Amino acid sequence: MHRRSLLAGASLAIPALQASAQAWPTREVQLVTGFGPGGGTDVVARSIAAHMERALGVSVIVRNTPGAGGTLGPARIAASRPDGYTFGLVGLSALVVAPLTMEVPYRPFESFDILGTTSELRIGFPVGPSMPNVRSIADFVAEARRRPVTFASTNPGSAVAMFEFQRLARFEMNYIQFGSITDAAAQVAGGHIDTYTGTPEMIGLVRAGNLRMLASASVDRWPEFPEVPTLIEQGFETATRQPIIWAGPAGLPPPIRERLAGALLAAARDPEVQARQNNASIASRVLDGAQTAALIQQVRPGVEAAIRGSGVARRAG
Repeated sequence: MHRRSLLAGASLAIPALQASAQAWPTREVQLVTGFGPGGGTDVVARSIAAHMERALGVSVIVRNTPGAGGTLGPARIAASRPDGYTFGLVGLSALVVAPLTMEVPYRPFESFDILGTTSELRIGFPVGPSMPNVRSIADFVAEARRRPVTFASTNPGSAVAMFEFQRLARFEMNYIQFGSITDAAAQVAGGHIDTYTGTPEMIGLVRAGNLRMLASASVDRWPEFPEVPTLIEQGFETATRQPIIWAGPAGLPPPIRERLAGALLAAARDPEVQARQNNASIASRVLDGAQTAALIQQVRPGVEAAIRGSGVARRAG
């Protein structure tokens, strides 16, 4: 009798879950990002949210959750109920780099339902007043071999090219981690740190003469600085990949996951959203969940090797 009662209860619950999934969404949806306002991820998040609001018919609220190297946001997503009302950015750093460098309160490839990729951040290599005579990568290498130099980023994942660059050029830099990329930019522009992993906030600072761009640390040149070559073009075979990956908590009901992913990727393909990203020098990279998983596995070995070689990876014991 008890077993029949349990089965009856389960059979009643299934239609209720299905009905809930079909009715979704009935209230606001939270879009969580693990970084502060003002950076490239925030530009993407807010343009995507605005488009998804129109598609879903409910408010999509951006929740900036900076800290812990960009892992607080993914942790919040992983811990939320899999009901479609919380999703956001997890990023390659949260999935591949953070587990190598710190304890994380989630399982990188089990705690999330990957929804897709919308875009990819470009990374720049700027210097400021602390290096007044440095005008090229060759100058930077010469300076770094004369004295200790410092560089900053919000997490080691965005600094993969920097770690590999110092290895390939045979010098050492001191790494400093910031919770906000705009804070890191201010420190370099103020002459307190030598360089950092510049994202779109760098553009205005370079144009105003507060920073000088030495290289693109991405796979392509920046449209705003077409005369500045990549590190690869300057003889250093390294680039930082920063795909903006989106996920919900593991266990999303398939109808909700499909509709959420559909609204997300439709937003990523919208010409207005792409124009806003392009204006911030963020490349469009629209991939579905399966394509995103394949990209992660393609990039993962090189990223892990760079992080382990840099010395920032955790040591067992």
